[in-house]
Amino acid sequence: MNQSFLSLFNQLHCDATEQTGHYDFGSTEYISSLEILLDAYDRTSQFNEIGQQIAYGTILNCLKGRLYLQASIKNFPECIQYKIAKPIFIIGLPRSGTTFLHRLLCYHPENQGIENWLGTFPEPRPERQKWNNNPRYLEVESALTSYHEMNTEIKNIHEMAADKVDECRLILMHCFENVTFQSNATIPDYQDWLYSVNFSSTYEYFYRSLQVIGFNDREKRWVLKDPSHMWSIDYLFKQFPDATVIQIHRDPVEVIPSVCSLVMSAKSMSEPLTSPNELGEQQLEQWAHVLDKTIEFRKQYSSNFIDIFYNEILDDSIGVLKKIYSHLGEGINHSVIDDIKNQSKVQLNKNSNHKYSLGEYGLKNTSVNERFSEYKKHYDI
Repeated sequence: MNQSFLSLFNQLHCDATEQTGHYDFGSTEYISSLEILLDAYDRTSQFNEIGQQIAYGTILNCLKGRLYLQASIKNFPECIQYKIAKPIFIIGLPRSGTTFLHRLLCYHPENQGIENWLGTFPEPRPERQKWNNNPRYLEVESALTSYHEMNTEIKNIHEMAADKVDECRLILMHCFENVTFQSNATIPDYQDWLYSVNFSSTYEYFYRSLQVIGFNDREKRWVLKDPSHMWSIDYLFKQFPDATVIQIHRDPVEVIPSVCSLVMSAKSMSEPLTSPNELGEQQLEQWAHVLDKTIEFRKQYSSNFIDIFYNEILDDSIGVLKKIYSHLGEGINHSVIDDIKNQSKVQLNKNSNHKYSLGEYGLKNTSVNERFSEYKKHYDI
C-alpha cells in the first residue's frame, strides 16, 4: 500500500458505501477519532504489507457496521424506542475467566449477548435458523475462517466464532476509540490519547446498537463483556445507570504473560518486528492504569458491583452464578442450572494448552507486583 492511511480516508468511506449499498454513517462525531487513529498509523505503526491490509479491512468493517446500523434504524425506527433495563457488564483483566463467565450467563434462556457477527454488522437479531443464509453472517464467518488459517496459534489462545457471544469492543470500535487498535499496532500517541477521550458519543452509539440487535428479543436481559470498559467505566454508568458490573479478579502475575502472549500472537502477523519487551511493558502499564482508575470510580457506585475471583470460577462456576443471581435479588431454577452445568464442562476444557511466561516479555514477578500493588492490596489478591 503506497498511500498513507490518512490519505485513504475518503476511499475507505467509498468502499464501505459501495460494499453495503448504504450512505448514512450516522453522527459525524466519529470522524475526528478516525483521523487521529489513521494519523497514528502513519506516524509510528510498523505494519508489513499484511498488516496494512488487515488494518484497512478492520477500519472498513467498522464503517460498514455504522452503515448497517443506520440502515436498520431507518428500516425499523421502533427499535430505538425501547429502554434497555438493568444490563449486566463483565469487566476485569483479560485472561481472567471473563469469556467463560460471559458465555455461561448467556446460556440462561432469559439472557442475551452480542454475537460476533452482529457486533460486527448490527441488525435486529434474526431467528437462529436463518443465520446460515444471511450474507452478513456468512461474510463474518468467512473472514474469521481466513484469519484463523493465517494465524493458527490464536484460535487455541482465544476462540472467536461468528455465532458465539463476543466482546462489546466489536461495536465500540465503530467509533474508533478502543484499546483493540493499540493492541494491533505500535501507536503510542493514540494509546496516550485514549486515556482522556470523552466517550459520550461512543456509548450513545453502543446503546443504539443494543436496541437494534436485541429488538426481537427485547424481553431478555443484556449480559455484556469487555475489559475495555475500564477505560470508560464512568461513561458506561452515564448511559446505563442501573447496570450491574461483575468485576473478575486474578493475580496479575498470572494474567499479564497470558495477555502478552495473546497480543503478541495477533500483532506479530501485522508487525513482525514487534519487540516482546516493549509489548510487555505496554501491556503492564495500560492494564495497571485502568485498574487503578476503576478502583477510584467504584467508590461512587459500590452497590452496583459484584466481585468474583478467578479461582471461584474454576472451583465452583455454578456457585458463582448463584452468587450473581442472589446479588440481583433473583433465583435461578434447577433445570437451567443443569443445562448450564453441561455447557460449563465443555468450556472449561478449552484453551488449556496455552503456554507463556513473564520472562518472554522482559518482565519479572517483582515488577508486576509493584505496578499492581494498589490493585492487589485493595482486593486482597
